[in-house]
Amino acid sequence: MGHAERAHALLSASGAHRWLVCTPSARLEESFPETTSSAAEEGTLAHELAELKLRHYFYTTDVGKQKYSRRLNKLKKEDLWQDEMDRYTEDYLDYIKCTALNLKVQPYVEIEKKLDLTEWIPEGFGTSDCTLVYSDTVHVIDFKYGKGVQVDAEKNPQMMLYALGAYAAYRMLYPVKKVKMTIFQPRIDHVSEWECSLDELLAFGEEVKSKAALAIDGKGEYRPDEKACRFCRAKAQCRARSDFNVKKAFNIGEMPPLISPGEAGKRLLELQDVVKYQKDLQEWALSECLAGNEVPGWKAVE
Repeated sequence: MGHAERAHALLSASGAHRWLVCTPSARLEESFPETTSSAAEEGTLAHELAELKLRHYFYTTDVGKQKYSRRLNKLKKEDLWQDEMDRYTEDYLDYIKCTALNLKVQPYVEIEKKLDLTEWIPEGFGTSDCTLVYSDTVHVIDFKYGKGVQVDAEKNPQMMLYALGAYAAYRMLYPVKKVKMTIFQPRIDHVSEWECSLDELLAFGEEVKSKAALAIDGKGEYRPDEKACRFCRAKAQCRARSDFNVKKAFNIGEMPPLISPGEAGKRLLELQDVVKYQKDLQEWALSECLAGNEVPGWKAVE
């Protein structure tokens, strides 16, 4: 199945940074259609190329030279194809090859492995781009083609959920004690690696259980947060976010005659998300006006 056609769990691993913080947001988002962008579609194409290269290298009998060439040529005909994708995905392949070759034992390699997370999340699952299993270690690797936001592996909830799923899948075959996580982000020359013990990972899993139980029922408190709200489909209309930003914008106490540089810096930081929220709200209001709906006090003009 192509990457674009994948099913998505309500409590997805990729959205864990949101629903673990703001548990009701998962159900709130259900009333909004999923959207895409050229950047997201570009990332999907790059992921398909990366998967093809890994399968050709690690499973040559399944993806031989002719099959590889046919699929590669087909991907190159896509409208969003860029020659730099070839270079960046080659860097990703080289990283995994070097990692595997430097191990004392040959790892078991899974590519685009669907991981069962139902032990921690109701109806939960996720897909790891690449998983290496060897000796007492599970190593999950995530390929991120975006360049807008740097993503780090340390205590990254998406990566920790993948690691939990990989541990559950292989614990009967390997005496897992250590977990490694890598985020490979080639377009900004960023590779982030983090390692934790199995005990630390399982403790995180217990925290996830309690949050997921609330999130699946749409319960808990709304907790507006810059990172959590960034990609939330309800971010423009969310009342909790609106009230939070209005409070930040207007309920800042009595204005003194002069403010210090320290106060200015603090207020600028506090108002950053207010500006982002205003932009999100404005874009939504414009879409309503263009659709013929009334937004009192506002109208769309050329």
